[in-house]
Amino acid sequence: MGRMIEKHHITRMEVYLVVVVGLIPLLVSNSVFHHVIVLSGVYAISALGLSLFMGYAGQISIGHSAFFGTGAYITGILSVRFGVPPVLALPAGALAAGLAALIAGRPILRLREYFLALATIGLVIIFQVFATELRGFTGGAGGLSDIPWFSIAGFAFDSPLKQFYLVWAILYLLFLFARNLVRSKYGRAALAVAGNEDVSRSIGISPDAVKLRLFVLSAVYAGLGGGLFALVLTSLNPNSFDLRMSVNMVMMVILGGMGSLAGSVAGAVLLTWLMHLLSGYQEYSLPAFGLLLILFLVFLPEGIFRGAGSRWFDVVRTYADDNWRKELDR
Repeated sequence: MGRMIEKHHITRMEVYLVVVVGLIPLLVSNSVFHHVIVLSGVYAISALGLSLFMGYAGQISIGHSAFFGTGAYITGILSVRFGVPPVLALPAGALAAGLAALIAGRPILRLREYFLALATIGLVIIFQVFATELRGFTGGAGGLSDIPWFSIAGFAFDSPLKQFYLVWAILYLLFLFARNLVRSKYGRAALAVAGNEDVSRSIGISPDAVKLRLFVLSAVYAGLGGGLFALVLTSLNPNSFDLRMSVNMVMMVILGGMGSLAGSVAGAVLLTWLMHLLSGYQEYSLPAFGLLLILFLVFLPEGIFRGAGSRWFDVVRTYADDNWRKELDR
């Protein structure tokens, strides 16, 4: 059968991009700026996982804030109530989110399209009920506070600048794993399922197994993002993990482009900054998000990277001479 996940080398351009991103917080000495880019990375981790499920398995989920919240609360509860070091509580929260997805995924993934989307909304409601009612662990409606900073060997990530390098390093590693996954045989099997389940079944691929595995993996990503969210903010409230957060995650994937891993990261950064800019105008946030989504679907339906790239290609081709057009057409 060969290896399910193949290795792909990091390009020189990718190294340059990583260096530039790593230098940005050093060039801008603003704690608010640092905090927003930290949150951008946290949300990008969840959007990256959701992109695997939506863009490659071809499914719809509007309930990933439940897995994000599960990772956050398990990380916080283990750290606060049981004294588990954050370095252990963080992966435990991610695994708990994956386990929740495994249990919930078996029945709801039998549904398709809009029925599946509606079923995933129920996950958000169930999560908020548990987070509110289990007061002895979660703190109830008042939330959970005094969550310790993430620390390794006594070194605490207790400032936005330190948290930036922690979050974005984890994001980059998860991005590399996701990219290798989608370029492997398993990723091609997922694309086959997204294209036509009956055809994929006829060539020996189990659509149910593929969808469930990607659903669980996307939940692990969301749980890891939620755990980092808890360790960055050091407090949690059930209302933070509502349906609006799930819709925002879906918008991040759509803005970045379905099936584009880098696009999902870019979509998360764009939407997080937009939420920050509109934080003082809460009554206008939903209309603004709706207008943004409509504009992107109309003018850049392929997403930020693919859409902008194709537009740039068209512009270059329009003004290029005949010899250049022949090279571009290749």
